[in-house]
Amino acid sequence: MNKATDLAPNLGMTRIQLLILAVSATVIIGLSLPPFLKDRKISQADVDVETIAKAVKKYHKHTGEYPEKLQDLVTNPGVEGWKSPYLDQIPKTPWNGDYQMIHNSYKICIADDNRVPRKYRLGQIAEISRVYAVNQESQKYWW
Repeated sequence: MNKATDLAPNLGMTRIQLLILAVSATVIIGLSLPPFLKDRKISQADVDVETIAKAVKKYHKHTGEYPEKLQDLVTNPGVEGWKSPYLDQIPKTPWNGDYQMIHNSYKICIADDNRVPRKYRLGQIAEISRVYAVNQESQKYWW
């Protein structure tokens, strides 16, 4: 008798083992998916505020002033030097809210919105924002 052929029927997985493996994989995926989706939203918001801040800087370079509102980056507000749309549209936050332009701190950020997790709202420690000005006054707002 050949020992290798005697063991062959026992080398495969049983249905119970396969079921345990499937349940384990489902649990692991279920536990890791929510943090991944949360991180994805935060990354998208970070990219959005950077893109808007760059558009504001271009607007300032061309016109010599900062826009009054974000919509001025999309449609010509009648300012001399305005060249073309600096953005196709103002994006919505990943939580379907609006970005905000705060003139006194030269920031593009997420508004204080109930849909956004508390720690990322305007003025919180983990606030998602970008300073768009390049002058000395704005340097105090970098964190």
